[in-house]
Amino acid sequence: MPPPGMHYDTKVLRDMCDIWEKHGSGLIAFHGQSGDIMFQGATTENVQKAFDEINELGFDMGGAGPAVRTSMSCVGAARCEQSCYDEAKAHRAVLNTFLDDIHRPSLPYKFKFKFSGCPNDCMNSIQRSDMAVIGTWRDNIRTDEALAKKWFARHSMDQLVNDIVARCPTKTFQLKQIKSVKSGPTISSVAINDTHAIEIENRDCVRCMHCINVMTGALAPGKDKGATILMGGKRTLKIGDLMGTVIIPFMKLDTDEDMEKLVDLGQRTIDFFAENALEHERTGEMIERIGLASFLEAMEIDVDPNMIST
Repeated sequence: MPPPGMHYDTKVLRDMCDIWEKHGSGLIAFHGQSGDIMFQGATTENVQKAFDEINELGFDMGGAGPAVRTSMSCVGAARCEQSCYDEAKAHRAVLNTFLDDIHRPSLPYKFKFKFSGCPNDCMNSIQRSDMAVIGTWRDNIRTDEALAKKWFARHSMDQLVNDIVARCPTKTFQLKQIKSVKSGPTISSVAINDTHAIEIENRDCVRCMHCINVMTGALAPGKDKGATILMGGKRTLKIGDLMGTVIIPFMKLDTDEDMEKLVDLGQRTIDFFAENALEHERTGEMIERIGLASFLEAMEIDVDPNMIST
């Protein structure tokens, strides 16, 4: 299984290639949506030889069957400025806890964790994992006036209006004359030239990341960072594709105690899944069958208005 954040040193990569050149076809896939490293093409008699040598490198083999499957995390805090928590640390904490559940299939069907450091969700966690941990923030978007003016000088008013203001899904952005910009605890603003500024009403922001992706640096995630926890994402099986459902709108993941709370939530979810899911049923399908209210009650999670789509 891959290391958190997909970080390898060159010696490990060379060792893997040498092993597969010796025992297999030499073809290795890094990484599919499953998160696994796939060593492709070997004769039956060479499979165990390759297995033993890869194991000696320190990698766990497996990740199939009705068990906790291979987890994935984005490169995140290692080199991404949008990261909202330490994805690799969260990934490692979960992985260390559930290693036995990976090696010993004992669930009704598979269960996946995925970790994305921001709402861009580069791991496709919301669509493809039973428990998705998505980085987010709960204060105001940060702004940098010098970078905003630099961005505007390179682009145009048309691009600002058409690519950012008009594409905000909740109309959070307004383009105003500087003298007309409001102030308040939930307002962010940044001047783009000597006469105009962007006004952002953060109460309306849904953290879609579009504006931040277009004006990176000029706009940035807030400082009060953490993660949103979603359950039930999956591809087509019994009832078709499902997106993850928000069950905890915001969870801090700064300290070891915070990580323990995340692991505890994962443990309680897996225990409930093992006891209540039908054969060959994913978590999302179980929640659809028993009802979200019943699931939240069993997990002792209070309903938050931010979990409701209006």
